[in-house]
Amino acid sequence: MFRRSTLSLAILLWMFCFVCLGQQAQDSTKLETLRTQSGVDPTRVVTKLVYSIWYYDKSDNRAQINNRLNFTIGVNRWSFALKPEIITLNNGLPSGTFETKAGDLRFSILNAFYVKGKHALAGAAEFTLPTGPLGFGSQYFSVNPSLTYSYTINSSLFFAIQPQYLFHLSRNIDFPALSVFTIRTFLAKFMSSGWFFVFEPRIINDFENNNFDLVFSPIIGKSLGGGFNITSVAEFPIKRETLDNRGLLISFGITKNF
Repeated sequence: MFRRSTLSLAILLWMFCFVCLGQQAQDSTKLETLRTQSGVDPTRVVTKLVYSIWYYDKSDNRAQINNRLNFTIGVNRWSFALKPEIITLNNGLPSGTFETKAGDLRFSILNAFYVKGKHALAGAAEFTLPTGPLGFGSQYFSVNPSLTYSYTINSSLFFAIQPQYLFHLSRNIDFPALSVFTIRTFLAKFMSSGWFFVFEPRIINDFENNNFDLVFSPIIGKSLGGGFNITSVAEFPIKRETLDNRGLLISFGITKNF
């Protein structure tokens, strides 16, 4: 009787461990899918369509609204993205009206060339074509190369750092040279419920204008199922000049992953 009870208890313990391990594997797979489809980690490649609205609240009653589309095609470890946008401006004047025009056209190429274990590396370059008119476009034909390193702490948590350098290939001669170095860092947490949370401090140094800034950006997102995600972003620069001219940014987006 004692041996039979011991054997039964051992079988029950073994079955419990098997179920727990199976559940952990399912959770890890679900979290990895959420991490890929969230768009937070550049070292994860996916095909997706994103619509987002960006609202810049500036000083003197001025404001800017950017309606952006981002269509990304992922092929193995490569991704190619096209990013057009429509911009609406409010100049803040009592007699002023809202103006809406097309902004610049951006496209990017990314290669996640190393993904192994907890470590991953991806190189990318984003090109900006100055298709937007004065006041709505940058007036620069520019390129922004970047390198992203991500470290997986566990299945639900990762850290990444991304240095990037923005410079012009051609520019309007009335505009200064473009030379901006940025370091983005990410700490992202993913939940089995489909929620994800990101904290992103960003160091920005504009060499040409001798201007340094630090921007804090919390991100909150939720998987809706069926490949759909919603994401909200806020950006808080520490410099008053940046806050007045560029504005406090609030963004909302919806993503469909394929």
